[in-house]
Amino acid sequence: MTDALLSDRQENKTLSYTARKTSLRASLLALIAVSVSACAGRTVPPGPSQNPAPVAQSTPTSPPARPIPNTQPIPNQPQVNDTVLTPFNQQPPTSINPQVSAPVIQQPPAQAIQSPPSQTAFSAPVAQRFTFASIPGWAEGDHAPVLLTLRDACPKISDRAADQSIGGLVFNDEPVFGRASDWRPICADAAQTDTRNSREFFEKWFEPVSVNGAGEAEGSLFTAYFEPELRGSRVRGGPYQYPIYSKPSDLRSRTPYFERSQIQRGAIAGRGLELFWIDDPVEAFFLEIQGSGRVRLPDGQVARVGYAGKNGHAYTAIGKTLVDWNELPLEQVSAQSIKAWIRQNPQRRDELLASNKSYVFFVERPELAADPSLGPIGTFGIPLPAVRSIAIDRKSYPLGIPFWIDFQSPVGPMQRLVIALDTGGAIKGSGRADFFFGSGDGPGQAAGETRARGRLIALAPTAALRRVFRAGS
Repeated sequence: MTDALLSDRQENKTLSYTARKTSLRASLLALIAVSVSACAGRTVPPGPSQNPAPVAQSTPTSPPARPIPNTQPIPNQPQVNDTVLTPFNQQPPTSINPQVSAPVIQQPPAQAIQSPPSQTAFSAPVAQRFTFASIPGWAEGDHAPVLLTLRDACPKISDRAADQSIGGLVFNDEPVFGRASDWRPICADAAQTDTRNSREFFEKWFEPVSVNGAGEAEGSLFTAYFEPELRGSRVRGGPYQYPIYSKPSDLRSRTPYFERSQIQRGAIAGRGLELFWIDDPVEAFFLEIQGSGRVRLPDGQVARVGYAGKNGHAYTAIGKTLVDWNELPLEQVSAQSIKAWIRQNPQRRDELLASNKSYVFFVERPELAADPSLGPIGTFGIPLPAVRSIAIDRKSYPLGIPFWIDFQSPVGPMQRLVIALDTGGAIKGSGRADFFFGSGDGPGQAAGETRARGRLIALAPTAALRRVFRAGS
């Protein structure tokens, strides 16, 4: 989420979904319990880099993991040494010289697909295949939660024209992540595979692939986000004075609407657009950054809201505004530091918020309120499973595909299979992912502190990769 305070994390959400209503199998609490003594940390580098050279680095000891409250148990994730991934036809290094902190990994040209002139030029191989055996933690991981979510995602992937690409990178007219025809047998098998055989399922149908070095050690930048919970009411009164608006009927795509400052002064007030009245305008603002949230009502019931649209003005990060005002140093910008500054400077609150002309409108999601275990709706149109889903850049990857991630979070190592179900304005490039922690204050604190480099390995259908690599031979 930190990047959203310096750039744009607002995202377009679809307004429909088909999803199973089963309890989420994921939580952070069990992870914390097993990771305090088991994990080795990694120093977080200073800034994002789209495609850094892949390097192998030793891992310094991390501070003790901090518990996140109000979460559900997940299966233990055994920790494996942070070793260099071994591509096909490349032997792993026998040792790493302790005097050299970052030896460059040589890419084997036989398996590297270079971008042709008609494609975007990259400084590293566009696609690099790996074996599952070369991925630390793969054999020990619990992959069942992603198989269950893939079943929900499959209709959106396979129910299209047989020869239609599912999206993402294309090489010589061959989509790296396949066509609908590649996914139909995968989805049919997913529907009938016992979750106890999840690992075998993924190994049967997929191959790991690193796009432009994203799967190498330190090859990708991870940030995180969450679903906030606000206090509000359906009627104005008492502390509830700050509206969350629904999408106006006269809002037109690509046509600028009222700016935030105008909306703050009442430009659309009194038109029946007020969904809820919130007790804190700052929390209402940060709800827009996350794109979805929960509203706890005075009677204890919880309503759910999701993204409906925005006013067509460019997003300006208020963290950057504070840096430009010389009020905060760049390295200290976070949700917590911005809120602290506003508490200390209440007279400038509206001025700061209005510096971001962009404004997000919401829609109530009663279908989610019926099951608190369901996450918010992502761009792909189905609920996000906590600690098992990520946001990616659709120019590099399609939504709905599995990924293996490996990075050091504030609560311990995140080394697991996830599925891409969301996008974000600040998530740009093949080496970029936003990890969904879940709902509430605990996940929110963890999300706000997450900024780490690690591995992002996509799983592509084996049949599709065979065609891609034949095309590149």
